[in-house]
Amino acid sequence: MSECPTRDKLAAFENGELSEHDAEPLERHVAACPPCRRAVELMRAASLDASLLREAWQESVSGSAAAALPDAPADTAVSTDVFAVRPGLAADDEAPLGSADPGEAFWRVPDYERIQLCGEGAYGAVWAVRDRVGVFRALKILDVSRMRQANVGCRESTALETYCRKVGRHPYLIDIYHVGLVGNQLYYTMELADDAETKGPVSGETFPANYRPLTLYSVMRRRLIQPDTAIEIIRRLLRGLARLHRLDLVHRDIKPSNIVFVKHRPKLADIGMVAAGVDGAVVIGTPRYMPPDRVMDRTADTFAMGKVLHNMIAGQHPETFPALPAAFRKDTRKWDMAKINELIVRACAPAADDRYQSAVEMLDDLEACAVFPFGALFDEMDPSNTETVSVRRGAPSSRQIVLALIRAIPWVLAFIALLLVLNRLG
Repeated sequence: MSECPTRDKLAAFENGELSEHDAEPLERHVAACPPCRRAVELMRAASLDASLLREAWQESVSGSAAAALPDAPADTAVSTDVFAVRPGLAADDEAPLGSADPGEAFWRVPDYERIQLCGEGAYGAVWAVRDRVGVFRALKILDVSRMRQANVGCRESTALETYCRKVGRHPYLIDIYHVGLVGNQLYYTMELADDAETKGPVSGETFPANYRPLTLYSVMRRRLIQPDTAIEIIRRLLRGLARLHRLDLVHRDIKPSNIVFVKHRPKLADIGMVAAGVDGAVVIGTPRYMPPDRVMDRTADTFAMGKVLHNMIAGQHPETFPALPAAFRKDTRKWDMAKINELIVRACAPAADDRYQSAVEMLDDLEACAVFPFGALFDEMDPSNTETVSVRRGAPSSRQIVLALIRAIPWVLAFIALLLVLNRLG
């Protein structure tokens, strides 16, 4: 891109409204063009979401590390707001956050009708809500005053601001729609996960009575996942994680319960621990999916991805981890499982220097594990469509086969041209 984009296009870029195809060259241009970079910085400074977050936490944009709990080691920061799933609690039942005034009097969030409590923690809750136009969303609300009283750090506000400003839209990352502040309560809305019972998105006018969010954890609780499907899920999640890593962001809490399905598409969710420029000094996350050396940089994310893949395929086998048990190393129709085993072993290496240094590096190696060199083409899909990964193994769809054949045309033409050249030379 040689010419500077218009202000409207820069605004669309900053708001995450451009496709990844259009955003990547513009991102490179902004990085190399001081006037455009300054224009984007001014847009960010004027962002209402950013100002709300700064007001809520009374801090600078950069924020600070999360404080350690009293019963945690001094050098270890742990999550202070672990959310437990609470299915089926209707809007007229007990309100979250320990309010002395439960019920509708408690609910002061404008433009959103609360439907059902989906999960709650010490300082907040996640609700299924309906917006003014009737679309169901997930809304997370945090009690800022209680967090201040408990001297809890402002990790989530910093993560929200960083995520909303830098990440934009991506098919395999959760979308944040709105951030707001009502009194001492900070809230934000995001995509609502599919229903675990119907395995499909929540739509229409009626909300499911026994709604539970469909997460990778809820799928894994019922059965092992076929290797082909497990690898495809990880391959897509690595694309989303690669977006974070390219922006020098680290997720720091990748685990099955933080991977949700939205319109059947796997997405990295729970962005409350996302941080920029992490040096690995602050230990935070879920211990089970942390690397043993507790270095919480990009290699911690690749470690967690490797462990999630191992658990999807083999379940819990601590005696063999990180290697796959021998029974799971048989090649599938798409993947060389011996190479997949090597990939998991490297991703989950004890030392950070031995692990994949980024999601991009891990994704490149994963693509190379295909049985057929271009095997990934047979299940590659346009990110803009709604066709997605199923939790069941099945044959390629007609659309996938057509896409693969179309992509093979240049290779066929090149081969024919080569034959013609050789024939003339002969």
